Amino acid sequence: MDAKAHGLGYLMSPIAASDPDHDWHEDAWKYVLHNEMVHFEDVDYNWLDCPAMLKVPVTSPAVLGRLKNFTKPYDFVLAPIVDGEIDLDEQAEKPILITRFEKDSAKWENATFYNVRTGKPCRITAGKSKDQNVVNVKTYREILNCYAHNPESKFLSVGGTRCDWQTRGILQRDHVIAMNHIPCGKETKRQLGEDILKSHSSSQGAEIDFGCRVYSNGKIAGNPEILRNMAKFTEREISVGTGVHRKPIRKFRNGGTVTRRIYKKLVTFLNEREKGAK
Repeated sequence: MDAKAHGLGYLMSPIAASDPDHDWHEDAWKYVLHNEMVHFEDVDYNWLDCPAMLKVPVTSPAVLGRLKNFTKPYDFVLAPIVDGEIDLDEQAEKPILITRFEKDSAKWENATFYNVRTGKPCRITAGKSKDQNVVNVKTYREILNCYAHNPESKFLSVGGTRCDWQTRGILQRDHVIAMNHIPCGKETKRQLGEDILKSHSSSQGAEIDFGCRVYSNGKIAGNPEILRNMAKFTEREISVGTGVHRKPIRKFRNGGTVTRRIYKKLVTFLNEREKGAK
């Protein structure tokens, strides 16, 4: 049976430069099975302690906007998986690191990376460092060590219950039943669940055409249009104009989600500024 890339396809091959014809996923599965005491061959590969790296395509204006003067459209950059346990200052929050595309994994740890949030250069380490200019990142070994403990969200366990990290055995299909339909994107127009945008258009007297993404937890992310409009103002201007703290404003501007209440304040701010400019 061929080794599949299920749950690993987002990672760069750590051996692409030295052995481009070899499928590293086969070795990765042997390592996972060895941890589960199913496979007993030597699986201590050299690449296991390399920084786990993502290959990020530059295929949208939003991504290219963040990487201005760093890359060109339809090119690729590399991004490591930042260790979530690091202590981050308020300005950077959780850094988004990128570097120029490189197939040779031996060069990754010594490459110069850039924090997309701040534009500042930094280094990475697969170990542990307290240096403010060195960011701790995860290795392929750490990713694979956790692989068997990731619950399979697309299937159910043997008894038909939700999978958890201890689930083992033959799984069952988890059938999806739509219980609620929420207008989103171009269908939104004056309504978002027939509340937020409808109230805005009635109070402002103009149709609001902002699309957005609504998540199951009720939080909302802006589309490229609303993010471009927000980029015309500083965090301070938006904070003063809305009464919203800078942290959720920064999160929303960087593509994150906010509550409906905060989203409503942000859209009202943009509408008022747009109306005042006319």
